[in-house]
Amino acid sequence: MNTIFQPQALRWLSLATGLLLIPPALAETSAVCMSQVIAPALYQPATETVTVHESSTAYTTTPVKIGHGERKVKVADAYLDYEIIPAKFGEVTEMVEVERERVEIETLPATYRTETKRIKIKDATTRWNPDCPAVASASQTDIPAHCLLEVPAEYTEITREVVDLPARTVKKIIPAKTVTVTRKILLEPAQVVRKEIPAVYETIKLTRVDEPAKLVTSRTEARTQNLPIHKKVRPERVLQMPALCEDHLRQEDIVQLQQRLQQHGYYQGATDGELGSITRTALTRYQEDNQLASGAITLETLQKLQLR
Repeated sequence: MNTIFQPQALRWLSLATGLLLIPPALAETSAVCMSQVIAPALYQPATETVTVHESSTAYTTTPVKIGHGERKVKVADAYLDYEIIPAKFGEVTEMVEVERERVEIETLPATYRTETKRIKIKDATTRWNPDCPAVASASQTDIPAHCLLEVPAEYTEITREVVDLPARTVKKIIPAKTVTVTRKILLEPAQVVRKEIPAVYETIKLTRVDEPAKLVTSRTEARTQNLPIHKKVRPERVLQMPALCEDHLRQEDIVQLQQRLQQHGYYQGATDGELGSITRTALTRYQEDNQLASGAITLETLQKLQLR
């Protein structure tokens, strides 16, 4: 913002320069400043030819004509098959002697007992009593009896083992031993059966080419379409335009702007008199849709909104 214009001066400036007039309802209460804005680009209707289908070479093929036939093919040779029928067996249970009856002789040794026996080791004898004096006589009968002393025989005891039972032999009969055995006996011998297996044939379908495929070449022309376009004749540019000074806006002025934007379907918020982001976004969308300069509350925007 560079310059603040008074309402009367603004009317004079608008008439002199051909600029848009500020509505009387806002001119008397709001100050006008020169603000930097973006003037939209200028477009004009035009037509552009667009190729929607390029030209190309097309190929058409005539498919191969196929014929069919049949052929008998041997898939398995003939052969001889031999089947073996196993032998048949039966079971027989019988007693088999595994140990014969026999006689065994057992020798029993002698048994002894211990006994004590008294054995005389010296016979009884008579000896002279040394207390008797000599007897002078040729006859024994004249010797006094006390002069002859009887010396008894001497004995000793000995322990010996004597046979209690003499050695002997004993005969023992060991009975025969048998086991029960189950054995297989041949009832029917094995047999070999010869069988001839014939060859196996299969009929298969054959496919042959009766006519080969053909290729036909053709040219497909390009197709175009005319599209309506908007051709830019003037780019967007930054200008200085008279606009309401936002520092001097009153709340009722913003409410009036919100109500008019709401009537045109751009403002969906509450008419609270606040120049917030919702109000600015709605104002910018209205200016862009109507090819008006955006970036400020310009006088041309107010005139377009018919704020009178």
